[in-house]
Amino acid sequence: MRRVYSHPQALEQCREFFEKWPAIEVVPAYDTAGSAKLLVENQWHDAAVIASEWAAEQYGLNILHRGIESNEKNYTRFLILEKQPRTPAENGKTSIVFSVPHTPGSLFKALAIFALRDINLLKIESRPLHGSPWEYVFYLDFEGTPSLSHCKKALEHLGEIATFRRVLGTYEKGSVIE
Repeated sequence: MRRVYSHPQALEQCREFFEKWPAIEVVPAYDTAGSAKLLVENQWHDAAVIASEWAAEQYGLNILHRGIESNEKNYTRFLILEKQPRTPAENGKTSIVFSVPHTPGSLFKALAIFALRDINLLKIESRPLHGSPWEYVFYLDFEGTPSLSHCKKALEHLGEIATFRRVLGTYEKGSVIE
Protein backbone atom coordinates (compact mmCIF):
# COMPACT_ATOMS: atom_id res chain seq x y z
CA MET A 1 0.00 0.00 0.00
CA ARG A 2 1.49 3.29 -1.13
CA ARG A 3 -1.37 5.75 -0.60
CA VAL A 4 -4.26 6.20 1.81
CA TYR A 5 -7.28 8.32 0.87
CA SER A 6 -9.83 9.82 3.22
CA HIS A 7 -11.43 13.00 4.47
CA PRO A 8 -8.80 15.38 5.94
CA GLN A 9 -10.34 15.15 9.42
CA ALA A 10 -10.17 11.33 9.38
CA LEU A 11 -6.56 11.49 8.24
CA GLU A 12 -5.71 13.92 11.04
CA GLN A 13 -7.36 11.68 13.61
CA CYS A 14 -4.97 8.88 12.55
CA ARG A 15 -1.79 10.96 12.58
CA GLU A 16 0.15 8.64 14.95
CA PHE A 17 -0.54 5.67 12.67
CA PHE A 18 0.99 7.52 9.71
CA GLU A 19 4.00 8.60 11.79
CA LYS A 20 4.81 4.89 12.14
CA TRP A 21 4.51 4.41 8.35
CA PRO A 22 6.16 7.52 6.81
CA ALA A 23 6.42 5.93 3.35
CA ILE A 24 2.63 5.94 2.98
CA GLU A 25 1.36 8.96 1.06
CA VAL A 26 -1.66 10.55 2.77
CA VAL A 27 -4.16 11.85 0.21
CA PRO A 28 -7.05 14.10 1.31
CA ALA A 29 -10.38 13.34 -0.35
CA TYR A 30 -13.91 14.72 -0.23
CA ASP A 31 -15.26 12.18 2.28
CA THR A 32 -14.59 8.79 3.84
CA ALA A 33 -17.23 6.67 2.07
CA GLY A 34 -16.53 8.48 -1.19
CA SER A 35 -12.89 7.46 -0.83
CA ALA A 36 -13.96 3.82 -0.60
CA LYS A 37 -16.07 4.22 -3.72
CA LEU A 38 -13.15 5.81 -5.60
CA LEU A 39 -10.84 2.97 -4.58
CA VAL A 40 -13.23 0.40 -6.05
CA GLU A 41 -14.14 2.38 -9.18
CA ASN A 42 -10.50 3.06 -10.05
CA GLN A 43 -9.34 -0.43 -9.05
CA TRP A 44 -6.36 0.99 -7.18
CA HIS A 45 -4.38 -2.00 -5.93
CA ASP A 46 -1.64 0.03 -4.26
CA ALA A 47 -4.00 2.22 -2.20
CA ALA A 48 -6.27 2.03 0.82
CA VAL A 49 -8.85 4.26 2.48
CA ILE A 50 -9.89 5.23 5.97
CA ALA A 51 -13.63 4.75 6.15
CA SER A 52 -16.35 3.12 8.21
CA GLU A 53 -17.06 -0.58 8.43
CA TRP A 54 -20.33 0.20 6.64
CA ALA A 55 -18.37 1.62 3.68
CA ALA A 56 -16.20 -1.49 3.58
CA GLU A 57 -19.32 -3.67 3.44
CA GLN A 58 -21.00 -1.49 0.80
CA TYR A 59 -18.01 -1.57 -1.53
CA GLY A 60 -16.77 -5.10 -0.81
CA LEU A 61 -13.48 -4.02 0.76
CA ASN A 62 -11.33 -5.94 3.20
CA ILE A 63 -10.52 -4.25 6.51
CA LEU A 64 -6.74 -4.18 6.88
CA HIS A 65 -6.43 -2.45 10.29
CA ARG A 66 -8.92 -1.46 12.97
CA GLY A 67 -8.46 1.10 15.71
CA ILE A 68 -5.87 3.26 13.96
CA GLU A 69 -7.13 6.48 15.51
CA SER A 70 -4.65 8.45 17.61
CA ASN A 71 -7.18 9.04 20.39
CA GLU A 72 -9.60 6.19 21.06
CA LYS A 73 -11.82 8.58 23.08
CA ASN A 74 -12.35 10.82 20.03
CA TYR A 75 -15.80 10.29 18.58
CA THR A 76 -16.92 11.64 15.24
CA ARG A 77 -20.37 13.19 15.27
CA PHE A 78 -22.76 13.02 12.35
CA LEU A 79 -25.77 15.26 11.95
CA ILE A 80 -28.90 15.16 9.85
CA LEU A 81 -29.87 18.63 8.69
CA GLU A 82 -33.31 19.74 7.61
CA LYS A 83 -34.89 23.03 6.61
CA GLN A 84 -37.81 22.90 9.05
CA PRO A 85 -36.86 23.22 12.73
CA ARG A 86 -37.69 20.25 14.92
CA THR A 87 -37.23 20.41 18.69
CA PRO A 88 -36.51 17.15 20.48
CA ALA A 89 -39.05 16.21 23.13
CA GLU A 90 -36.33 15.53 25.69
CA ASN A 91 -32.57 15.15 25.99
CA GLY A 92 -32.02 18.17 23.74
CA LYS A 93 -28.88 20.04 22.90
CA THR A 94 -28.54 23.46 21.27
CA SER A 95 -25.66 24.97 19.30
CA ILE A 96 -25.24 28.73 19.06
CA VAL A 97 -22.70 31.22 17.79
CA PHE A 98 -22.19 34.66 19.30
CA SER A 99 -19.72 37.48 19.75
CA VAL A 100 -19.32 39.95 22.57
CA PRO A 101 -17.68 43.36 22.79
CA HIS A 102 -13.90 43.38 23.22
CA THR A 103 -14.09 44.63 26.81
CA PRO A 104 -12.92 43.15 30.12
CA GLY A 105 -15.34 40.58 31.49
CA SER A 106 -17.64 40.39 28.47
CA LEU A 107 -17.11 36.66 27.89
CA PHE A 108 -17.49 36.03 31.62
CA LYS A 109 -20.83 37.85 31.57
CA ALA A 110 -22.00 35.83 28.57
CA LEU A 111 -21.10 32.51 30.20
CA ALA A 112 -22.57 33.58 33.54
CA ILE A 113 -25.96 33.87 31.82
CA PHE A 114 -25.95 30.09 31.46
CA ALA A 115 -24.36 29.32 34.84
CA LEU A 116 -26.92 31.37 36.76
CA ARG A 117 -29.70 29.33 35.15
CA ASP A 118 -27.98 25.96 35.81
CA ILE A 119 -27.58 25.31 32.09
CA ASN A 120 -24.79 22.85 31.43
CA LEU A 121 -22.32 23.92 28.73
CA LEU A 122 -21.05 21.04 26.63
CA LYS A 123 -18.57 22.78 24.33
CA ILE A 124 -17.13 26.21 23.66
CA GLU A 125 -14.78 27.17 20.83
CA SER A 126 -13.47 30.54 19.75
CA ARG A 127 -12.55 31.68 16.26
CA PRO A 128 -11.08 35.05 15.26
CA LEU A 129 -13.60 37.48 13.82
CA HIS A 130 -12.40 38.15 10.28
CA GLY A 131 -11.37 41.77 9.79
CA SER A 132 -11.59 42.64 13.51
CA PRO A 133 -8.29 42.10 15.33
CA TRP A 134 -8.61 40.73 18.88
CA GLU A 135 -12.31 40.02 18.47
CA TYR A 136 -13.77 36.52 18.36
CA VAL A 137 -16.92 34.56 17.64
CA PHE A 138 -17.77 31.81 20.10
CA TYR A 139 -19.43 28.52 19.24
CA LEU A 140 -21.25 27.06 22.21
CA ASP A 141 -23.25 23.88 22.80
CA PHE A 142 -25.51 23.61 25.83
CA GLU A 143 -27.94 21.11 27.28
CA GLY A 144 -31.52 22.15 26.67
CA THR A 145 -33.62 23.71 23.95
CA PRO A 146 -35.01 27.19 23.31
CA SER A 147 -38.48 25.78 24.04
CA LEU A 148 -37.53 25.43 27.72
CA SER A 149 -38.21 28.68 29.55
CA HIS A 150 -34.83 28.93 31.32
CA CYS A 151 -32.99 28.34 28.04
CA LYS A 152 -35.21 30.81 26.19
CA LYS A 153 -34.51 33.44 28.86
CA ALA A 154 -30.77 32.75 28.67
CA LEU A 155 -30.78 33.26 24.90
CA GLU A 156 -32.79 36.47 25.26
CA HIS A 157 -30.38 37.76 27.91
CA LEU A 158 -27.38 36.82 25.76
CA GLY A 159 -28.96 38.79 22.91
CA GLU A 160 -28.94 41.89 25.13
CA ILE A 161 -25.17 41.82 25.71
CA ALA A 162 -23.86 40.12 22.56
CA THR A 163 -22.93 42.05 19.45
CA PHE A 164 -24.12 39.04 17.43
CA ARG A 165 -26.09 35.90 18.37
CA ARG A 166 -27.58 33.08 16.31
CA VAL A 167 -29.05 29.69 17.19
CA LEU A 168 -27.48 27.19 14.80
CA GLY A 169 -29.70 24.30 15.72
CA THR A 170 -31.35 22.13 18.31
CA TYR A 171 -31.14 18.37 18.26
CA GLU A 172 -31.04 15.27 20.40
CA LYS A 173 -27.81 14.76 22.28
CA GLY A 174 -25.65 12.17 20.61
CA SER A 175 -25.10 8.67 21.82
CA VAL A 176 -22.12 6.42 21.46
CA ILE A 177 -22.52 3.54 19.02
CA GLU A 178 -20.27 0.63 19.86
